[in-house]
Amino acid sequence: MILGYLFAMCILAAVNVALLSHANSNYNQRGPYAAIFFAAFFSCVGYLFLGLSTNIDEANIANKICYLGASFLPMFTFQAILLVCDIKAPDRLNGFLGVLSFVVFGLAATTGYSDIYYTSMKWVELYGVGNYEATFGPGHLLFNFMLVFYLVANVSLLTYSFIKKKNVSFKNLIALTLVEIASIVSFLVARIIGTDTLVMPAVYVFDQLALLYICFRVRYYDINQSAMNALEEGNTDGFISVFFDHTFLGCNKIAYKFFEPLKESRVDKPLVGDSEIVKFLKSWVDECQSGNVEPVKEFQFGVRHYKFSVKVLRVTQRRAVYLFKAEDDSDVHNYVQMLGSSNLRLKSKIKNSAHQINAIQEQMIVGMANMVENRDSNTGGHIKRTSHLVSILVNELRKEGFAGCDEDFYTALVKSAPMHDLGKIAVDDAILRKPGRFTPEEYEVMKTHPAKGAAIVENLLVSLESPEFVQIAKNVALSHHERYDGKGYPNGLSGTDIPVEARIMAVADVYDALVSKRCYKEKFSFETAYGIIIDGMGTQFDPSLRTCFENSRQQLEDYYSSLVDAE
Repeated sequence: MILGYLFAMCILAAVNVALLSHANSNYNQRGPYAAIFFAAFFSCVGYLFLGLSTNIDEANIANKICYLGASFLPMFTFQAILLVCDIKAPDRLNGFLGVLSFVVFGLAATTGYSDIYYTSMKWVELYGVGNYEATFGPGHLLFNFMLVFYLVANVSLLTYSFIKKKNVSFKNLIALTLVEIASIVSFLVARIIGTDTLVMPAVYVFDQLALLYICFRVRYYDINQSAMNALEEGNTDGFISVFFDHTFLGCNKIAYKFFEPLKESRVDKPLVGDSEIVKFLKSWVDECQSGNVEPVKEFQFGVRHYKFSVKVLRVTQRRAVYLFKAEDDSDVHNYVQMLGSSNLRLKSKIKNSAHQINAIQEQMIVGMANMVENRDSNTGGHIKRTSHLVSILVNELRKEGFAGCDEDFYTALVKSAPMHDLGKIAVDDAILRKPGRFTPEEYEVMKTHPAKGAAIVENLLVSLESPEFVQIAKNVALSHHERYDGKGYPNGLSGTDIPVEARIMAVADVYDALVSKRCYKEKFSFETAYGIIIDGMGTQFDPSLRTCFENSRQQLEDYYSSLVDAE
């Protein structure tokens, strides 16, 4: 009877592993769940072997298989709770917990060779199946400590999430709570009946079922993934990326569908073949490299007609990535052709429409800004927040008639704000994503991003925007780290030598850094941040902006408070 129960639990644990694979077939955060399911399966197998044992040697081996799961299951469960609760643990903590699990398993593996974990161990028959009785050694205290630690940590995380994390599924939290309750109850029941064999396999299978419920649901709460899937499903354009030396960086499925010859080219290798599309892309890249950047072109491939646009991402003066967008406009093209030559001027106007060009430009700039932010582990949401801050400050400056600035200037400044940190895209990942303060050498590299950003902004906008807008956007990127007292970078400008748009951007940039949490500091209170900015007027910041900042204080604090409420 007992052996049949143990065998059934092994079968159910294996089935749950297969169900997990189906539940997470398109989900990219399956690591902790898979680890839990396999650890639970191994533990169930260990208890089956223990029940089948006929002597102490067999029981000892079975017990070690049980500990293979029991030593790591608490850590994997803790990581799954962090994942569901959308909480990131420090890397050092994860490393410590991994070492702790390995040490516990290592101590358990010494049974039969040392008395550090069990001082004595003998085989017994309990409830008609094999089992063992043991006297705990000093090493077993570490296992008990680990269980208590995870119990406290998991209960604390769940309690915090129930109270504070309104963006986390309430039903998923209930499922995780049931897992914890099952673990606590099973521990007590096992101590009452004197054996884990009858209790733990059922608990492991129950835990798997609870986590399966979460796995089937949690993918629907991944907003980023859902948004990306929705955008891709609704997208009808092809995207192709090529390096300056004709290296093929990849394309989406639609581009492969449009242009079959691209399938012959391997990613990270030069474009191959003599097809029309390959020749077209190579020729356009060469033109851009020579300085002749034509943002929009038409291309006939077979019976279909395509409208291409290109964006140039400068890495250095000579090295760049070219992102091509291909839109199948065969129907429009054929219709215009049918209308005859009398409508050629209309076609030209549609092709060169300022609205279309601006739409492409804004899409690319926002996309690049988000790419920068996704690479930088220290400044999540910074671009969006500082852009909103600039809008608040600009609204106050309009009321003051600040420095004789006109409406075109304010519009250009707000539009330029998301581009202020584009230069970070040229900073090495090892520095940009460093989870802590920079060394002096790393800081010097980081200080190059304003100049690189100004060059990128100019290359992006020079053929699309007015010279006045281009200059404002360049100034924002280049000089937003300059200080009013001349101690900033990259050029050490001071006073009114710093462009006014950069002086305004500097206030928004620093205020966001103060009231936001970074990996190397906690966020400051509004009162502290306000005091730092006010104290910096005349040294770090333009003192003529003081009145604007004071009048904007309530709006700034209301904005950040709304972000906290939305979490």
